[in-house]
Amino acid sequence: MKKGVAMLLVLGALAQAKNTKTEERQIPVVKCSEPAVSVMVMDFDCKASACQQPNNPKLLPIFEVLTTGGGVQGLGKGVSTMLTNALKATNCFRIVDLEQYERMKRLLEATGQKVQPPRVDYMIIGSITAVELERRGGPLGGGVVPLVGAVSIKKDRAKMAVDVNVIKSETLEVAYSKSFEANSEKTSWGLFGAGAAGGAFGGAGWSISRNLSLDMVARDVVVQVANALAEELAKDKIVERPKLPKEEKKEERRERGSTE
Repeated sequence: MKKGVAMLLVLGALAQAKNTKTEERQIPVVKCSEPAVSVMVMDFDCKASACQQPNNPKLLPIFEVLTTGGGVQGLGKGVSTMLTNALKATNCFRIVDLEQYERMKRLLEATGQKVQPPRVDYMIIGSITAVELERRGGPLGGGVVPLVGAVSIKKDRAKMAVDVNVIKSETLEVAYSKSFEANSEKTSWGLFGAGAAGGAFGGAGWSISRNLSLDMVARDVVVQVANALAEELAKDKIVERPKLPKEEKKEERRERGSTE
């Protein structure tokens, strides 16, 4: 009897898996026909209070969910890794990784080969100026309740802000400077949350925490930065721009109307 029940459960699970549709979510960044310039992404520093006061009990929720190496101090490296991945996805930039270059240089020099240093047109330097994570409602009633661990995104609120400077490598002049911010309650893209579970955002380098809201705003910020940098440094090479969910729905309605 038990074997029969187990077999039915297995068959039911297989049938459900067969009928489940998996949708790959693409990273909403601009696309270039070819790289326009070479850039080097420096590790972001963190000037937010969460990084400056690591022993503050009020900031415990952030510590509890971070997965980046070095804890809260490793937050900047996690964001810079995300940005590097977003820039690669645009195909607008040649990414120079000096650590990888030095490693390969040593290996090849052992065989008598000389490696020319890569050219860097721009250095991208950034700072995290704000990072927040909190839970609303909950068992204690109204107000704001600190989050410990990862819970439903509907009960979380996260915010992140960064300052980005683009420096010309030859003159050290600031070629571009702008601040970016994302709030989990006001994000423009409807696919950041679900993307954490699979698709384009499921791989390594697209998560800094065990919390969906915090990851979502980090992704939102870096995609904003990547798109802005592409528009500023590689505009002539752009062949495709992402559409906001509202624009996609309007286009779908127009297509349906034309076929009816």
